[in-house]
Amino acid sequence: MEVRLRAGEILYEIERREGYANLILRSILPSLDLSLKEKKLITELVYGILRWEMTLDEIWKRYVKYPNYLTQWAKILLRMAVYHVYFIKNTNIPVAMNEIVEISKIKAKKEKSLINAVVRKISSERINIEDFPEDIKYSHPSWILEELEDYLGKEATIEIAKWNNSPSFTTIRVNTLKTTKEELKEFLKKDGVKVRDGYLVSQALIIEEGIPFENYHLFKEGFFTIQSEASMLTSIILNPKPNERIADLCSAPGTKSTHLAEIMENKGEILSIDINKSRLKLVEKNSKRLGINIIKTLNSDILALPEDLNGTFDKVLLDVPCTGLGVIKHKPEIKWRRKREDIYNLSKLQYSMLEKAVKLLKKGGEILYSTCTLTWQENEGVVLSFLQKNPSFYFKPFTLKDKEFPGILRILPFLYNTDGFFLSLLKNEE
Repeated sequence: MEVRLRAGEILYEIERREGYANLILRSILPSLDLSLKEKKLITELVYGILRWEMTLDEIWKRYVKYPNYLTQWAKILLRMAVYHVYFIKNTNIPVAMNEIVEISKIKAKKEKSLINAVVRKISSERINIEDFPEDIKYSHPSWILEELEDYLGKEATIEIAKWNNSPSFTTIRVNTLKTTKEELKEFLKKDGVKVRDGYLVSQALIIEEGIPFENYHLFKEGFFTIQSEASMLTSIILNPKPNERIADLCSAPGTKSTHLAEIMENKGEILSIDINKSRLKLVEKNSKRLGINIIKTLNSDILALPEDLNGTFDKVLLDVPCTGLGVIKHKPEIKWRRKREDIYNLSKLQYSMLEKAVKLLKKGGEILYSTCTLTWQENEGVVLSFLQKNPSFYFKPFTLKDKEFPGILRILPFLYNTDGFFLSLLKNEE
């Protein structure tokens, strides 16, 4: 019973704190006296229930007269019951249902009789999910599907929804200052970690099966860092050179800053800027772990940067705050917290940040604008509006995997096997 109880407690904490599953799991799982297999089941339950929340709710609510009056714990347990019946293969349904009822006696005492009755109905009847409307069938709010369809078309929207609901995986970036990809692969394999090469980036490895990384010696010794391939592309396309001066804006926790430093062979200077002082400490911590000493940090709002920084950088990386619709696969909470108006509010902020960021560049400098979302307003809308008002800037073409792009790259997750991203490389005239 402990596995399902702990999964429920984590789901409750995510809701209560408006936290993210990856961070809360990372803080709680290591302290649990459970086997790796049991921890994997907790992880599957947490992510699966978050991904399929809308579909799960549609099913259990059919058996409850006043669903809105249930406590959060009751809803979590009913979602868990539906998830076991509809989405987990090779599970002992009677055992799972009995444990859920037993947990209700601890966490939802007033609703235990209702939960017991509903759980029995859930496990004895099957509803055809294929008959549901698309938003419920794919467990995505209708506004997200509408925005994606307007931007990318119907077929791509369905593929993205399916991708978002499939199990996530971990991608790591080899620290080329300490090792090579082939050497790290051998180290990992010796420790029983199953890996394969990434799809887009030469220094990327995908972990197929392994161990928690927080206490893993190769991670602590700085041989690699966790980062999606789409995120790695921001630094690769910006292509900083050794001894250049680079600014990384909205930089915490430093994943991109440290990648820039590795590409630069730890030569030159990187100013890593972020508004969040506590998260900025993670930049320093990660730099130290990876053996990087060219990164300096600055705690500042991008819109209030000191003017003496203007015109002093060869290149700037601006990965702006966004709606995050490209990273729903490993941050499923985004689906339930974002609203359509966030797109328009954030696009205004993004434009202001881009206008401020370009002032940091020297003449002939380059800026990489990126988001981890898939909306026109936050991507092409921002960049094209900026170019229209700033004629001294233009798209700089770049090459990726022997294919040339005209200064813009849109990463669709199901095509590239990574996060959904938008990247645009802009250059200032000499």
